[in-house]
Amino acid sequence: MASAAVIARQQLIWRDPPVWPFVWRGALPLAALALVALVALFPFAHNSIQATVEHEVRAQLNEAGFSWVGLSASGQSVKLAGVEPASGDGARALAIARTATCPTWLGRYTCAVSVTGSFMPPLVAAVPEAPPAAPAAAVAAPATPRPAAAPALPLTRQGCESSLAGLLANEQIEFASGSARIDAKSTALLDRLAREVKSCPGSIRIEGYTDTVGRGRLNQRLSAERAAAVRAALIARGIPASRLSAKGYGARHAIADNATEAGRARNRRIEFHTLSAK
Repeated sequence: MASAAVIARQQLIWRDPPVWPFVWRGALPLAALALVALVALFPFAHNSIQATVEHEVRAQLNEAGFSWVGLSASGQSVKLAGVEPASGDGARALAIARTATCPTWLGRYTCAVSVTGSFMPPLVAAVPEAPPAAPAAAVAAPATPRPAAAPALPLTRQGCESSLAGLLANEQIEFASGSARIDAKSTALLDRLAREVKSCPGSIRIEGYTDTVGRGRLNQRLSAERAAAVRAALIARGIPASRLSAKGYGARHAIADNATEAGRARNRRIEFHTLSAK
């Protein structure tokens, strides 16, 4: 009588030696690699989102005529600052920033999760007080004529550009790393630059440059945003917006060797160039 081979049910799943321990050990390195990738990608994704938020909000503020607004971003939190050209302009700038949209895989959505602002009221020229009335004896005394002061000669375009370059020869406008936010320690330098620009003829182009660290497209965007931030700072100091323009050149036109830290520091710079008088 022929005998039929009976295969136990568990043998259809389990092998001898069992397969599962080997699969488990092989999955452990894959899980570790996935964890390392997530840790490495998190700061990159954070920086990429921050750069997009800062760029889009800045572009939409500029388009609406609010280029005077200073802007800084941390992740998806945005801070605005500046001197209002007119009362209520700060509130309008906040409204634009809160409704600014950024591109995503699912379409355009609101960029910032929070927007705060710190604005100074419009600058009002102080009315000089009337001088006190002179005593009667002083009125009666004959006035001694004084020689007329020679009028100050306006700067030429070349003289203006040289003067601005001289201010930046040993000191540069400092920014937060990877950001267009101007460091507070550059406030005094910006004050001196604003006084010099007021005496310059024609209009001024503010140019931003970076070193070669990072991706070229991000460097191009960062240089343009830093130039725009300097322009906004000068407008806040009383320079008419129509006299100032801003442009970014990224890592192009290096003036030092990008292979050294000292050279890269020199290449991260802001330059001022005079344009023809209008």
